[in-house]
Amino acid sequence: MISPTTSFDNEALKAIWIGAFNEVGVNDLDAEYYADTFLLHHRHHSGLAYREDGKIVSMLFLIPCSWDGAAGYYVYACATLPQCRGKGYMKALLDAAFEKAQDEKAFGLVLIPATPPLFDFYGKHGFQTFSHIAEHIFYEKDAVGDGFDCVKSYDVAMIADLRNRFYEERFAVQFGFSHIRHIQNQMANEHGATFFFDTGEKSGYAFCLYNPLNRSVQVFEWAVISDDINAKTQRIYAKDAVISRALHDDIPRFFKGICRYFDVPELWVRSRSGLSLGSERPFSMVRLCAAKQIPEHTYFNLGMD
Repeated sequence: MISPTTSFDNEALKAIWIGAFNEVGVNDLDAEYYADTFLLHHRHHSGLAYREDGKIVSMLFLIPCSWDGAAGYYVYACATLPQCRGKGYMKALLDAAFEKAQDEKAFGLVLIPATPPLFDFYGKHGFQTFSHIAEHIFYEKDAVGDGFDCVKSYDVAMIADLRNRFYEERFAVQFGFSHIRHIQNQMANEHGATFFFDTGEKSGYAFCLYNPLNRSVQVFEWAVISDDINAKTQRIYAKDAVISRALHDDIPRFFKGICRYFDVPELWVRSRSGLSLGSERPFSMVRLCAAKQIPEHTYFNLGMD
């Protein structure tokens, strides 16, 4: 039986959540933090649960999102108790979520599989891959010039403004303050930080995660923008958005500043694109409602406000 979740279900949902996160290498404390943070921010969003004899055995959440101007849902926290898998419960939940999207004339559902085998699972249930991700190593020694002085920042308004300016020219994406706060809280819990620089003409931000065990840093989102956009002619792509070729030379200086802050010789840098270039791997999937097509731009914005 499928029914909406309520706040009274939180403990049962957390137990399923922690078990699922353990399977992908997340410890109990971090998994519990993720669950608590998510349930706090999403208490007004749609959770669906499959109940067997009154007990929740499978769950998913639907977070409103926009994609190229169309409304839809991001499917998050899909999990089933190990002893209850293979019974079609998750398929039933995904179908119920899809019916909801159809009834609301949404574009469909998007999700990010947690592990490579899940691409096959979701593919069997109507989802198709629509974006890819690439990771490469940035070496501080390869950067020419001095690194920018990076400020560890928690100014939500400043970061939100940068993000909006970076995305809205091409994607008409707007991020709410609670979205930024959620990301910053997550990074703080994972020994990470938000970084910001401003030279007067150019500015940028980066969300970084730091692993103190092996002293590695991952840059999982970043942007460098310029106020002088009219003077730019040659463009390159980075993180699903267009930036000028002139800014490309400043990206290594920004990353070099981050290396010096953490005192590490290299960074793992993540970027996304809608096309597979051979060195990338699948990242996200979509299940489209009837008469809908994949938009040209493959960025979607979570509506966390």
